[in-house]
Amino acid sequence: MIDAYEALIPEYISEEEFFRFGLEKTIYIPDHQVEKGWEALKLKLKGNKPLFMRGGKDAVGNQLYFEFYARVLKNEQVKKDPSNSQAPTKMMEDLSGYKKSKDLRNYQLNPIFARSKNILCFNAPWNFAYTPNILDPLLSVDGRGELAKAYKKAFQTHCYEKFKPYIDEFNEMMNNTHFLRETDEYLHNLYDNSMHKKETVEVFEKSLREEIAPIVV
Repeated sequence: MIDAYEALIPEYISEEEFFRFGLEKTIYIPDHQVEKGWEALKLKLKGNKPLFMRGGKDAVGNQLYFEFYARVLKNEQVKKDPSNSQAPTKMMEDLSGYKKSKDLRNYQLNPIFARSKNILCFNAPWNFAYTPNILDPLLSVDGRGELAKAYKKAFQTHCYEKFKPYIDEFNEMMNNTHFLRETDEYLHNLYDNSMHKKETVEVFEKSLREEIAPIVV
């Protein structure tokens, strides 16, 4: 297998230097704004305010997520993001002070820990950053190869350490006994509901379990 990035490194630049460039040139939301945005997000969740998630092509699956948030987290105003990136883009612009079209060139908005159907992650200021376009082949879901795997690991480890208090709190929320019990009951009721095919519920359960899994690097 020929990997173009591995051909570039280390012939012209060392892996260590390339990784350092990526981490240093990535633009993160300032910590005081992360704290402000995270607190505001939790208040929106508890206050039954509108929140967005990245929707899928499966309308039934999207609806099951909406019902899950309504019943388990008591938020009945979760909606599919109109462009699948509108909410995090606005959040990033408001809290970082940078707009791609105005202040940045050859940067793009990237999620750090994915979980785009988890409304806490999809709207969390610690879960997004502006990354140089040159890094996209390493960070995208289509990124393949040992170099992509190594950089993604370095990037997520760096971000976990940078935003550790907020991510630890998120993990505590996902590990909360009451939350997990309510989740199990919701899924159990779906399997008993004759309106849904078993295969449909199985696909949804697999997706949901991945979305609410604690973040580990």
